[in-house]
Amino acid sequence: MKKTSKRKLFFGILLSAGLLPVCIVQSGQQLDGIWIGTEKLSFAARTDCPKPPSHETLPARIAVAQGGSLLAVVDGYGPGRYTDIHWSGDALVFQFANKRTGELRLSPDGKTLIEKGFARRTGTIVSGQREGALSGKRPQATGFTACMDELTGTFHRER
Repeated sequence: MKKTSKRKLFFGILLSAGLLPVCIVQSGQQLDGIWIGTEKLSFAARTDCPKPPSHETLPARIAVAQGGSLLAVVDGYGPGRYTDIHWSGDALVFQFANKRTGELRLSPDGKTLIEKGFARRTGTIVSGQREGALSGKRPQATGFTACMDELTGTFHRER
């Protein structure tokens, strides 16, 4: 039998036996674990964006489980559990309600996790009027702006 015919037969048997999804999940399980490193924001060059925060590089920790079907940013930009997760080729893509989006790729040697994505910047609006006669504080509101900053990260497995 030719090599291509054997390959087609092999994948045909896997597909018919329902084992192909198991093979795909096992390749994603290489990402499973706790990853520690740093995340860095590259600020948008828009002139209408608010002043960026004082720290643009943060220590970060990402947890991945069940072959990439569970993902949480434990520390870093946009902490929390992400439920909008899917595989796109060899990248695990995640996003959270138009506030943060990213993709994680494992290095060829399997020792480094590379993150690329975007994070929506938050801004605080402070009114010039006083909140109340006794408080002495000016009212302020914090929310997300239209500014999307590029986010990159490099991670290694936690020992």
